[in-house]
Amino acid sequence: MRPPDRSTLDLLLLGAVHDAPGDGAAVRAAVLDRSGGALALSAGLVYRALHRLERNRLVRRPAGSRGYRLTPGGERVLRSRTREFEAHVRAVRAVLPGGGVTSGAGAAADRAGRARGSGPPRSDRTPR
Repeated sequence: MRPPDRSTLDLLLLGAVHDAPGDGAAVRAAVLDRSGGALALSAGLVYRALHRLERNRLVRRPAGSRGYRLTPGGERVLRSRTREFEAHVRAVRAVLPGGGVTSGAGAAADRAGRARGSGPPRSDRTPR
């Protein structure tokens, strides 16, 4: 895969630090492992991004520690960007072939509505 854009990279690293605090190598390994090997980020990319996140006070290294941890601000940014990313993925999936609501409460409501005969018209229905 190509390297992620900055916003996605930040989200990946914040998520990895949240679940597995550690030094840059550990954070990089966590992303690689949790992505099933699909996200093989270069060490330089990870370290530069972690230093930027540290300058922006989203992660920190406690005194005497080489490991990164999320700050309270980093926790807030992680929650916010996760919600934004999930909404983006849902919207993109809805546009792709076979897309639309596929899981969760929205899918249950969609299925229930279709079972009652309501909801958007389907192209295979004949007019009444």
